[in-house]
Amino acid sequence: MRASTMADSLSDRLLRTLASVPVSNSMLHVGCGTGRHTEALLRLGFPVHACDPRPDAVQTTRAAVRDLVDDETATSCVQQRSLEALPALDETFDWVIVDRTEALVDSPTQLEALLRAVHGLVSPGGWTYLMAPAAPGESDASTASKAAQGRDDNGIRVHSTDLEAETLDTDFVESRAPSRVDENGEQRIHTLYRRVERAGST
Repeated sequence: MRASTMADSLSDRLLRTLASVPVSNSMLHVGCGTGRHTEALLRLGFPVHACDPRPDAVQTTRAAVRDLVDDETATSCVQQRSLEALPALDETFDWVIVDRTEALVDSPTQLEALLRAVHGLVSPGGWTYLMAPAAPGESDASTASKAAQGRDDNGIRVHSTDLEAETLDTDFVESRAPSRVDENGEQRIHTLYRRVERAGST
């Protein structure tokens, strides 16, 4: 596959974020879905692990990467894991990419649990790239009633303030403040965190 085609497989925003990242950096793709990003990251040379709670997503992602790795590696590096099983991963990563939070959470409590779990999977000094469905803004009157519930048919939707680092019970700091972005015609909240060890933290 040509390099330009590999790049096209990543969202523009994720590609720009990773443009200067050394390919020796380890990646964990949480909520791998169709495997599009997992496959593209492998083709770009990153060591990648991926997981998703949905059996069909795991099988689709394994099929997507089998041109790049053998069957045994595809099975070991793409795993079915629920939110509750994430902390059992016995390693940490330079980057954790969570670009489809709706694959794992459907309540504010679960979103908080996801962020705590991800924090434990990021190496000190490592990064978390996160995208979540955006709650309707003031101009989205047609979905205002659903916003009051904090979710719709696609799962929990969030405001930028919900993902501000100072509100989280972690050692994350924001490298990029949460902001509303358009991703393939869908309104999402994007943020980039870095794990920083504070004095006295464990």
